[in-house]
Amino acid sequence: MQLVAIAELSGTPETAVGPLATALGTTAYELRLVLNGGLPAVVLATVDPARAASAVSAIERSGHAAVSCHRAETTPSARMTPLRDFRFDRDAICPSTESSSRLPYSDVGALLRATHRTSVETTEKVKERKFQPGMALLTGGLVLSKKTSREVTTRTDHREQVLYLFPRSGSVPWILREREAHYGGLGTDLRPTSLENFQTTIDRLRARSPSAAYDERLMAARSIRGVADGPDATDLLAHLLSAHLCR
Repeated sequence: MQLVAIAELSGTPETAVGPLATALGTTAYELRLVLNGGLPAVVLATVDPARAASAVSAIERSGHAAVSCHRAETTPSARMTPLRDFRFDRDAICPSTESSSRLPYSDVGALLRATHRTSVETTEKVKERKFQPGMALLTGGLVLSKKTSREVTTRTDHREQVLYLFPRSGSVPWILREREAHYGGLGTDLRPTSLENFQTTIDRLRARSPSAAYDERLMAARSIRGVADGPDATDLLAHLLSAHLCR
């Protein structure tokens, strides 16, 4: 599946939707909803390469920045190189103290701060007793209640900040997860909370990779309607955004 997105608008959404909606084969209302969700905004998901190329051309003819990627060629965050027990070397960062893998600071093309939001639903049976007036009358007060059970579903939302590291070389992206990382590599800069250490790690990476683009627009987790939601959607948006920022 080919995804086509608007990465940057040359004007406001109000002035853009009219001409673009017709060219993209949608309505002004639907396009406005997508753009209001934030950029990059996925405006087309298709298995037709010609249609995707046509959409990119239409966006660029209107003076906006278009970006496209094939979903099968993106790397889900579960398969990215995780920064866990990482260390900072003089010219590169390593995913763990024992790893020989290295990401040179000069190869970091984009640092994208984002939020992963997941929802977990749990269902359990709750047993309870209910007072039965009729039963009490029939049994002369010997039986006052009846055992019943019902299912209770609880939904829990989990949010975690992450940092995507996209190499200029096009190799597999790396990812730092705020609460999964061990921050011993920060040495004397180690702080009491994971969020403080997460921020310190970002600051170090930005200082060591001054030419890398840094972006926080994916901090508001959102879905790609009809394509993906949760971390899967954030992964795809990160790939699209990095492609735009690194070119």
